Amino acid sequence: MTFVSIDRAEGEVTGGSVTRPDRPRGRPRRRPLGGPRWVGWAFVLPGLVGLVVFIVVPQLASLVLGFSDSTVLGGTEFTGWENYARLFRDPQFLNSVLVTAIFVLVYVPANIAISLAMAMWLQTRIAGRSWLRVIFLIPALSPMVANAAVFRLLFQQDGAVNQALAAIGLAPIPWLSDGNWALAVVIGVSLWQSFGYNMIVLGAGLDSISPDVIAASRIDGAGRFRRLFSITLPLVSPALFFTTVLTVIGAWSTFAQAYVITGGGPGNSTMTIMLYLYQTAFSNNQLGYASAIATVLFVIIAIFTLFQLWGQKKWVHYD
Repeated sequence: MTFVSIDRAEGEVTGGSVTRPDRPRGRPRRRPLGGPRWVGWAFVLPGLVGLVVFIVVPQLASLVLGFSDSTVLGGTEFTGWENYARLFRDPQFLNSVLVTAIFVLVYVPANIAISLAMAMWLQTRIAGRSWLRVIFLIPALSPMVANAAVFRLLFQQDGAVNQALAAIGLAPIPWLSDGNWALAVVIGVSLWQSFGYNMIVLGAGLDSISPDVIAASRIDGAGRFRRLFSITLPLVSPALFFTTVLTVIGAWSTFAQAYVITGGGPGNSTMTIMLYLYQTAFSNNQLGYASAIATVLFVIIAIFTLFQLWGQKKWVHYD
């Protein structure tokens, strides 16, 4: 039997064996990603420059200024730990920490609960659920300051809300002149503003749950609450963890709602840490002391974030 040599595009068949053609000399070997290394850096560089200029440098500058009595108009003198020692003797700062902590304790669970409930409701077969998702997301996409300004007009003593209460025979409520009601308004407006984003994220997590798992649980006789706590929540826990971390960070750094609606009043009842920081730096011209407040706020947020990262091992399921 005689073998015939046949030339092919990828090699030669000679004597029953296949041999690869020689690679042309002088032809450069291509990189796996198909381009020189600088191309990747060219895409990364704009974002990296923005990160350094607008995040890293200001935070380092704030850390340094926290050890001085610097002012907005200039003039800096090193004072050591004096600003940080002053923080724990400052009743207004301690009050702002308490107000912000109350805000976090109420706002975060309410936000997650409402977002999850709305996401689960929109999973049902209701008419126009795609449009409802868009409607609920609009507040999160609209300017926060503009929304707060509108709600300030609505909740004034002679605003639309009290007029509606008077129309049905109820007494007007001092929404913005009573400390407890004012904080409730700030929390309520913040919930209305931000729950839509978490709802979309949690809805995506619910969409990832296989219908076969739910069907199998129903066949096994699992009730609605058993399916919720044993199947739905564990499977959606990564999305819950993500939204919780972002919501806690946003709650500790809340500013616009309190600034626009109440200005921190009445009687500092809505004075959050960020609002007190702003007033200290730009109203009282104490940039060094404000930088110390910013550093303490950063440490508080970092502690809460690290605690959540540590705790996720016990309740977040990625499998």
